[in-house]
Amino acid sequence: MTEPLTPDSSASPDGLSTPDTAIPDAETPVAQCPYCSRPFRTERACTLHLGDSHHEKWTDDERAAYGAAVDDEADDLFVFHLKVVGALSLLYAGYVLAYMIVLGLQG
Repeated sequence: MTEPLTPDSSASPDGLSTPDTAIPDAETPVAQCPYCSRPFRTERACTLHLGDSHHEKWTDDERAAYGAAVDDEADDLFVFHLKVVGALSLLYAGYVLAYMIVLGLQG
């Protein structure tokens, strides 16, 4: 039995909504859920799906893989946050420097 796919908010050119897990016809899915046959572009996405949607049925190996995938996801999110903070800091420093230059030219 398959779960119904929930469409995302974006519409395709023909006006129909496409699900978040839609994979183009030219691309083959890297992984597929063993419980609901949903296709995924990465193994990590499939593993996270197993933990989120099928945690009552999963095996010990799938549980360990889910824990590792969650840790990897948290690490990637932390690195992204560091990059955003760094970019905002550089932007702020640039504005302060530009403001100081403009004030110096006026005096």
